[in-house]
Amino acid sequence: MPVSSLAPDRPSSDSCQRPDSVNGSAQEHANRSFFVTWVLSLTLGFLGADRFYTGRFATGGLKLVTLGGLGLWWIADLVIVMAGGLRYSDRPLSGYDSSKEIAWIATGLLLIVGYSLRLDQVIAGLLTQPF
Repeated sequence: MPVSSLAPDRPSSDSCQRPDSVNGSAQEHANRSFFVTWVLSLTLGFLGADRFYTGRFATGGLKLVTLGGLGLWWIADLVIVMAGGLRYSDRPLSGYDSSKEIAWIATGLLLIVGYSLRLDQVIAGLLTQPF
């Protein structure tokens, strides 16, 4: 007699639905967009724009004052956003599943283009030139 025949019949976890009150309340509250958070983190992350957008005002202010932790905090937050670790109201950012591949590919291409154009040397040269 197989062991599976001894287990009680249960509906699969896919067919179980949460009560409408739980689903409805989660859908009523607007969640932050992954795509917008990623663009803010990529372009203005050193100023804390991604943190301000997701409601983290204290750490956004610290990131602004330290210019993204001199770039280290900026890069760490960009990776956290792209990996799906950043949450808003204890929920994942909306649109993460549909946009994560685009974000990873676009960020990788921007890094390759930036490295090939030697933008780090251009920016360092601009910053060290007297006005």
